[in-house]
Amino acid sequence: MSPRIGKPRLTAGIVAAVTTAAALVAAAPGAQAAGNCTHYGQAGYGQVFTDDNYSGDCWEFRIGTWTVFPVLVNHKVSSLRSWASSAGQQVHLSGDGLTFTAGAGESWANLPDWFNDRANAAY
Repeated sequence: MSPRIGKPRLTAGIVAAVTTAAALVAAAPGAQAAGNCTHYGQAGYGQVFTDDNYSGDCWEFRIGTWTVFPVLVNHKVSSLRSWASSAGQQVHLSGDGLTFTAGAGESWANLPDWFNDRANAAY
C-alpha cells in the first residue's frame, strides 16, 4: 500500500484554518468582553461603550443610580443603550460640566459630537 499524501495536507489545512479563526476571535472580543455588561435588554439598565455602534469596552449601570465610570470607559463613551423599567425614566450622562439626557429605552449608536468622549458618570 502506498501512503496517501493528499489527506494529511487537507487535515493540516483544516487545522490551520481553525487555528486562524480562533486567533481572530480572540483578537477581536465582543463588547461584553471588557467591562461588566451582563444585563443586555433587561429593564432598568443602561450600557455605555467606548466606540460607536455599541462596540469597544462596555460598562453597565442601573438607571437612576449614580455611577462613576471606571478608567475602562471614563472620558471614552461614544455610544449608549438602555432599557426602561418605568414610563418617563431618563438616563443622564455627565462629564466636563455637561449633561446628556436620553429617555430610558433609547439607544444612541453615536453620541452627539458636543458630548462624545466626555462622560465620566451616569445616573
